[in-house]
Amino acid sequence: MATNGQPDPAAVLARDAGKGAAVHTFDPAAAPEEKGAQAGKARSELKKAKASDGAGGKELQVQNGSSAVVPTITVEDAEREPRKPAPLKLAQPTERVEIKADPTPGAFPVTPAPAIPDWYRVGWRQLSEIDKAPLTEGEEVDKGVLDAFLSEQFYGSWYHNAAVIIFAVFASHFLTRFSFGWGWLFVLLAFCSTYYSTSLERVRRRARDDIQRELVKTRLASEHESADWINNFLDRFWLIYEPVLAATVVSSVDQVLSTNTPAFLDSIRLSTFTLGTKAPRIDKVRTYPKTEDDVIMMDWGISFTPTDVSDLTPRQAATKVNPKIVLDIRLGKSVATATMPILVEDICFSGLMRIRMKLMSNFPHVQIVDFCFLEKPVIDYVLKPIGGETFGFDIGHIPGLSAFIRELTHGTLGPMMYDPNVFTLNLEQLLSGKPLDTAIGVLQVTLHSARGIQGAKIGGGTPDPYIALTINDRIELARTKYKHNTYNPTWMETKFLLVQSLNESLVLNLYDYNEHRKDNLMGSATFELSKLIEDATHEGIRSTLLKDGKERGELRYDVSFYPVLEPVEGEGPLDTSVGIVRLTLHQAKDLDHTKSITGDLNPMAKVYLDGGKSSAHATPAFKHTNNPVWESAYEFLCSDRASSIITVKVLDDRDFLKDPVIGYMSIKLQDLLDSMGEAGRDWFPLSGCKTGKIRVSAEWKPLNMAGSLHGADQYTPPIGVVKLWLDRATDVKNVEATLGGKSDPYVRVLVNNVTKARTEVKNNNLNPVWDEIVYIPVHSLREHLLLECMDYQHLTRDRSLGSVELLVNDLAKESADPRYPFESLGQRDAVDPIRLDKGNVYKGQLHYKAEFIPALALNGVSFDSPQTELASKRSSLTLSTKSSEEPVAITIKSIKRSSKGSMAKVPASPTTPTSPTSPAPNGDGSVGPAAEKEPSKGVDMSVEELLRQQSGVAVFNVVSGELHKKARVEVLLDDGYWPCFSTPRARSTHAQWAYVGEGFIKEIDFSRVWLRLNEADEGEKDDIIAEWRGDAKSFLQATLIGPQEFTLLDKDERNASTVRVESRYVPVPVKLEPRETINNQGILHVDLIDGRNIIAADRSGKSDPYAVFTLNGDRVFKSEVKKKTLSPEWNERFALQVPSRFGSDFELELFDWDAVGRPESLGKAKIDLNEIEPFEASERTLNLATPKHGEKGYVRVRLMFQPEMIAKTRKNTSTFSTAGRAMTQIGGLPVSAGKGVFHGVANVFKRGDHDREPDISKELPAVQAFQSAGYSNNLEAPTTFPVSNNMEDGAEPSEPGTLRVTVLSADLTVQEAKPYATIRVGDKEFKTKHVGKTANPEWNEAFTFAASPQSPKLYAWIHDHKTLGRDKDLDEGELDIWRTIQPRGISATEVPVQLRQGGLLKLRLEYDPSINPSKSSASIASSERQSRTISMSSPSRFSIARSRRPGPDAEE
Repeated sequence: MATNGQPDPAAVLARDAGKGAAVHTFDPAAAPEEKGAQAGKARSELKKAKASDGAGGKELQVQNGSSAVVPTITVEDAEREPRKPAPLKLAQPTERVEIKADPTPGAFPVTPAPAIPDWYRVGWRQLSEIDKAPLTEGEEVDKGVLDAFLSEQFYGSWYHNAAVIIFAVFASHFLTRFSFGWGWLFVLLAFCSTYYSTSLERVRRRARDDIQRELVKTRLASEHESADWINNFLDRFWLIYEPVLAATVVSSVDQVLSTNTPAFLDSIRLSTFTLGTKAPRIDKVRTYPKTEDDVIMMDWGISFTPTDVSDLTPRQAATKVNPKIVLDIRLGKSVATATMPILVEDICFSGLMRIRMKLMSNFPHVQIVDFCFLEKPVIDYVLKPIGGETFGFDIGHIPGLSAFIRELTHGTLGPMMYDPNVFTLNLEQLLSGKPLDTAIGVLQVTLHSARGIQGAKIGGGTPDPYIALTINDRIELARTKYKHNTYNPTWMETKFLLVQSLNESLVLNLYDYNEHRKDNLMGSATFELSKLIEDATHEGIRSTLLKDGKERGELRYDVSFYPVLEPVEGEGPLDTSVGIVRLTLHQAKDLDHTKSITGDLNPMAKVYLDGGKSSAHATPAFKHTNNPVWESAYEFLCSDRASSIITVKVLDDRDFLKDPVIGYMSIKLQDLLDSMGEAGRDWFPLSGCKTGKIRVSAEWKPLNMAGSLHGADQYTPPIGVVKLWLDRATDVKNVEATLGGKSDPYVRVLVNNVTKARTEVKNNNLNPVWDEIVYIPVHSLREHLLLECMDYQHLTRDRSLGSVELLVNDLAKESADPRYPFESLGQRDAVDPIRLDKGNVYKGQLHYKAEFIPALALNGVSFDSPQTELASKRSSLTLSTKSSEEPVAITIKSIKRSSKGSMAKVPASPTTPTSPTSPAPNGDGSVGPAAEKEPSKGVDMSVEELLRQQSGVAVFNVVSGELHKKARVEVLLDDGYWPCFSTPRARSTHAQWAYVGEGFIKEIDFSRVWLRLNEADEGEKDDIIAEWRGDAKSFLQATLIGPQEFTLLDKDERNASTVRVESRYVPVPVKLEPRETINNQGILHVDLIDGRNIIAADRSGKSDPYAVFTLNGDRVFKSEVKKKTLSPEWNERFALQVPSRFGSDFELELFDWDAVGRPESLGKAKIDLNEIEPFEASERTLNLATPKHGEKGYVRVRLMFQPEMIAKTRKNTSTFSTAGRAMTQIGGLPVSAGKGVFHGVANVFKRGDHDREPDISKELPAVQAFQSAGYSNNLEAPTTFPVSNNMEDGAEPSEPGTLRVTVLSADLTVQEAKPYATIRVGDKEFKTKHVGKTANPEWNEAFTFAASPQSPKLYAWIHDHKTLGRDKDLDEGELDIWRTIQPRGISATEVPVQLRQGGLLKLRLEYDPSINPSKSSASIASSERQSRTISMSSPSRFSIARSRRPGPDAEE
C-alpha cells in the first residue's frame, strides 16, 4: 500500500528480499555497535578476522568427546524468552542445501583440474596457442628433423629479401626472352624498389623501437621518475576519502583499545582522530623490468608532511588542518574516575618503500603484495601526554627520550617490514570471503628422540632438553616435556598443529630447560611444509640440529599432514567423526546487570571442552558494556563429534579479584552444528542469570585422520621382547684418570628415557665383563633401545661413558601369521662402538647379542578407565555465580535429527576418543578411555590357559591406593634388582593413578611380584615405607579377573597401605638358557669338615691352618685358625647365595696363620658347582695344590644346593644420594644390599651415628647378600625356618632381653696396628683390650647389652691404639641384629661383620629374652655356654622342612 503517493517501505523491502537481495533493518535508536553486529550477521565470514598471535599455525587442543557434562540448552528453546516455558516447535527441513565454498588458498584440490573453457581462449592466448595440447611424440620428432635441415636464414625476413632478388632476375629474363619492351622492365623495377624501400623502413623502425625500449628499461632500473599525475589525483581525492578513513579508524581502534586496557586504568578511548587536509605524496618511482612475467617490482619514495606549506596556495594554507589524535584515558575505578587527554599532532613521515606484486589470472588479478622499507623511515611527531593542547609539554624536548622512542619503533618494525624482511598481504585470501586464520589442515608431529646433543648448562652440568615447535620461527605453538639430565633424550610425544599454509617452514627448536632463568637455545632443525604437497607423510626424518652454522646433534621425528576434506560436487557434506571445529563467539546481549553492584559489566567469555577444569579459549574483556561484541574465533581438533560438549561461560572481569559468572550455556557439538543450517538459530539463552543471550556459531571441517587418532597416546600391547645378552665392553672411557683410578662401568637399557634394566657394577675396570641377560618389552618396530654405559659414582651422579643405539626394526619384521604378527630376523651378534654423549665421538666397544622374540597376539590387552568419584558426582553439581567453576549440566538440547541419507560417508573407520593425558605407547603413563572394539584378529585365551604359559609380559595397571603417606608405587619382579616401572608420586593419600607398566616374567611358577611404596621422588634417595611380595602366578590369577587390593606394610608390619592393581598377561615363548632357570641360582650350604696331610709351613713341622672360601674372586667365608696341626678339624658351617652356578668360580684356599708377616698359602682347590644336584647333600674331597709343592693334602667338605630365587642387591646409582643403600627385611623377604656374604649373614651398610657415607670395599663387589642362618657346631643337617617380623607364637616381647656379644677376632687390611674394638648397642658401649701389632687380632671378650626389637642395630669400630696421641680410626661396620638371631626364644650364632674398608670382624651373638639385664644382675660366663637353638631363614618354596627346633632347655 502507498501512502501519499510514496511506496510503502515494508512492501519495498519485502519485494527486494523476495528477489534474493540482502535486506537489513535497524533500530534508529540502537547503538552503532549493535547496528554493526546486525549487519555483520550476513558478512561475518567476509570480515577480516583478528590475526592470532600464532599466525601461520597453532597447537590444536584435541577434544576427545568423553565428558560427564549435561547440556543446559535445547535447540527448540534457543529462541524463546528465558522466562517463557512454552517451547518453540521447528518445522522439519525437507531438503538440505549445501553451499560449496571456494577452496582455501594452499589447500589440496579434491578433484582433477578442469579443462580450460573455450571462452577463455581469446586474445593473445588464442593466437599464441599457449593452451594448445602439446605435440605428440611423432610430431615432435618431425619438427626436429625439419629444424635440422633448414637453418634460420631460409625463412623469415631474410628469406623474403632473397626471394625478391631471385624473382626480379627471373622476371627480367622472361620479359627479355619474349621480347617485352623497356616499359615492362621499368614496371618490374618499380615494384622491386617499392618493396625494398618499404621493407628497409620497417626494419629501421623496429630497430629504433627495440633500441628505445632497451634504453627505457635501463633508465627505469637506474633512474627515478616523478608521479605528479597521481599526486594531483590524491590532492583532490584525499579531501573526500579522509573523513571516511578517520571514521573507520576510530571505530576499529576503539574496540582494540577497549580489549587491551591495562588493569590500572579504567578505560582508553580515541576521542579525536584526523590525518589533516594534505594528502600523502609519492615523490619518486623506480621500476624493475627484469623480473618474471607475472611479477611487478617498484620502489616508491613516499612522504606525509602535512606541516609543509611550500607547495600550497595561500588559500589552501589558510584552510589547512594538521593531523591530530586525542586519546582520553580514565584513571581510577567506578565513580572515582578522572579523564586525562593525551595529544599527538604534527605527524610527519617519509621513507623509501619497495613493492612487489604477484599477478594471477583470476580476480582480483593481484595475488600477493609484498612491501618493505629499504631504509629506516623518518618519523616525527609532537606528543603531549599532560596538559592537552593548551598547556601540553612535548616530551620530545626531554633529552634522549625522543631518540629512545624512535629506536624502539624501528626495533619493532624492523623484523616486520625492514629489508630484507617483507610484510605480505594475500589479496586473494583477503577477498576470498574466508577468515585469515582459517585452517587448511592438521599437522601431526611425532617427536621421537635426539642424539648426540652438544652443549652444556650455563654454569656446568648436563642439559634438560625439550623441543619447541614453531611456524617460521614465530610464536611457540607446542612443546614437549623436558627430559632430565641427558644428552640423548627420547620423548615419543605427538603434537597436533593447526596450519594455514604449506608455503611455510616448521621449525623445531631444542632448548635446555632452566628452572630459575631463561631457557637456553641449543640448536634448531627446519622442515619445509611444501614437501607435504607431494607426500603427506614423512616418517623417520633425521634432521641435523644447527646453531651458529655448527652441528649440535641429530633430531628424529615424523611429520604427517591431514588436509581439510572438501565435499565432492553433487554430494552432501562429508560425515566424519574427526574434524576441526571453528567456534566463533560473536556477541552477547542484555547481560544480567544485577551481577554487578554498579550495573556496569566488563564481560568476557571462556570456552570449556567436555567439562574440563581449565578453559580452552578466552575472549578479550570489554569494559563498561552489557552488549559486548567479541567476534572471537577458536579452532580445536575434535575426535568424536557425537559425544563432544561445548560449554561457554560469560564472566565479569574483575581484574585482580575473582571473576564471577554472569551466565553460561552448555550444548552438544552435534546439536550446535545442526542448528547452523537454519537461519536465526545462532542465538542461545544463558542459564544462571535473569536475562542474557549469546550468539555462537560453529563450522565443521572434516578430516580423514581416524586411523591416526585411533589409539593415539593409548596403551599399546607389546609385540614382543628383545633378549639382550650384555657380554662385555672394551676400552671404555676412563673418567677417573685425573684421580689415578679407573671407571666403574655398568650398562643400563633405556626405552623412552626410562630405565628398563641394568647390569651390575664392575669396579675399577676399563674392560668390564657383565655376561648378563635381560628382556625388554617392545611395542613397535620403530622403537629405539639405548644401551648406555655408565660410570658408578660414590657420592655424585653417575656419569655417562657413551651409548649404543639398537633399533627394533633391525631385529624384527612383520609376519603373515595372525597369531604372531611379527617375527624375528635372527640373533644379532654385535660389536658396536660406544658413542660419547657430546658430539660424534666414539670411545670403546660394546659386545652384546640381541634377538627379538614375538609375543602372542592376544585379545583384550587393555584396561577400562574407571569412572572417578568426581565424574560420578558431576551430574548433581550446580553452578555458583560467585565463582568461575565450570558449568556441569547441558543447558541446550536438541530433539531434532537430520534426515537419513543427507550426509555423505567417508571411507574411514570412526575414531576413538582419546585422552591427552593418557600414557605414551611404551605404557608408562595413565590410561585413557577405552577404544572402540574392532573386529577380533588375535587369540582369545582363558585365565587357566594363560597361566600355563611359563614366560610372558605382565602388564600392570595400578589403579588407586589408600596410602599411609604420599608415595609412589614401584613394581619389581623376580630378583628385585631394578623396578619394572614406577608410578608418579601420589598427590594425596587417596591416590588415583590408573598407571600402566610392564615387566617380563621368565618362569611364572617360580617368579615373584613385589609391590613397594617409595616416599622419595625419582632421582632421589630411596625411602621404602611399605612393601608386599607374593608369587607371580597367584598374583596374576587374582588380578587377571579384575582389580584386587593388596596391603603393604612397613618393616614393623604397621601403618598399612592398600593399593588396587589389575593385570594382563601376554605370553611370549622364550627358551631360557640353562643359566637363567631357577635351578641355576639359590643357596649353597657348605660344611667344612676337616683336612689331612697339609703342608708344614712352620719350623716345628706344623702349621696353623685356616680356610678361606671365595666366590668369583670375592671372599665369602674364613674359618677358625687351628694351631700346630697338619690334620685340622673344623666342623664349621656356612651358607651363601649363588646368583648363578653357570660360570661361577668357587674356590677353597688354606693359609698358614702367622702373627708376624703375611699368611702363607698351603694349597688351593676349585669346586665345580654345576656338578651339584639340587637338594642332595654330597661330601667332596678337595685335593690341595700349590705351584711350589704340587698336589699335597686334602680337605673334606659337605655341599648341599637349594634352588631359590635370589633377591639381587644393587649399588645405588645417581638416583640415590648415597653409594651403598640397604633395604630392610619386610615380611621375611631378603631384600638386603651389601658386598659380601659371610656365614650366611646379610651385610648391610647404612649411615651410623657418625653420619658418614659408607665405603663399600672394592674387593667384594659382586657377592649378593643373604639372610643369616645360624648353626650349632654339632648339627648334622641344616634345617630351614621362615623368618618374619611377625611372631607366630605371639606379639614381640615388650621387655628387653639379654644380648651377649663376644668379640672373637678380626681380619684387617692394616698390618702395623695395635687394634682394639668398640661395640655399641642402643646407648651402651664397650671396648676390648688392645693387642700387639697384627692384622689378625684375637680378643675373645664378651659384653652384655639390653636389646629388644626397638634397638635393631649393632655398631662396631676398630681403632689403632696410640701410646702417645689420639687413637686412629681403622675401620667400622654395622650389623642388623634381628636378621641374624630371633627376638623370641634363646638363640645364638657366630656372625662375620663386613667392615667398610674391606676388613672382617667376627662376633658371637647370644640372646635370651627371658632375662632383663636392667632388672637382674645375672650374667652368663664364658665357660657356661648353654645350648642354643638355631634359626635359618630361607623363604623359598623349595624349603624341605619348616619345623621349629626344641626350646631353650634342649641339649646340644
